[in-house]
Amino acid sequence: MEKTIYVECPHCRGMLEVEVESGKVVNNWKHDEAPKSADERLKGALHKIEEDKKKRKDLFESTRGQLNEKKKDAADAFQKEVEKMRKEGKPIEPLKRPIDLD
Repeated sequence: MEKTIYVECPHCRGMLEVEVESGKVVNNWKHDEAPKSADERLKGALHKIEEDKKKRKDLFESTRGQLNEKKKDAADAFQKEVEKMRKEGKPIEPLKRPIDLD
C-alpha cells in the first residue's frame, strides 16, 4: 500500500504530495490551487459531479434527438418507396417467409 504525505513548499507555498517510500512527488499544486480544507475539497468534488451529470444529460438528449431524426428519415424513405410502388402499379405485399412456404 502506497503511503503519501503532503508537504508545503516553503519557497512557493505550494502543496506537494510525496510518496514516503520512494520520495517521488506524485502531485503538486500551486499556492492558488492548494486545497484549503476538507470542506472546500468536498464542495469542489460535488461541483464536478454536478457538471459531469449535466454533460451526460446533454449528451443523452442530443443522442436521443439524433436517433429520433434517423428514425423519422427512415420512415419517410419507406413511405416514399410505398407511394412509388403504388404509382407504378406494383402490388404491395409482405415478403414470404420460409415458414409460410410449408
